[in-house]
Amino acid sequence: MEVALIICCFVSNALALECLYSDRRKTTGALIIVNLCLNVAIAYQFKQIQKICYILMIVAAVIILFFGVKYYLRFKSQKEVIVETKEIETDEDNEI
Repeated sequence: MEVALIICCFVSNALALECLYSDRRKTTGALIIVNLCLNVAIAYQFKQIQKICYILMIVAAVIILFFGVKYYLRFKSQKEVIVETKEIETDEDNEI
């Protein structure tokens, strides 16, 4: 079973490269998706899907953490700008 999946994966890669060379982008994308599915099937056959799931969860957590920190820093900088703007306006009112 594993050998058949590896052969199908190889054929899918070869066809995707051929379609990419022939400038058929939609077919290339479909074959790449099929290839990804075959890779997951191969990993499942070798009982490595659990490790792959752990890695995907870690990658998702890092991405969420990155965007969370980015959002927090943007929100914090906007808050500081608003506070500084109000202070400038009060100083101008005192001068008039």
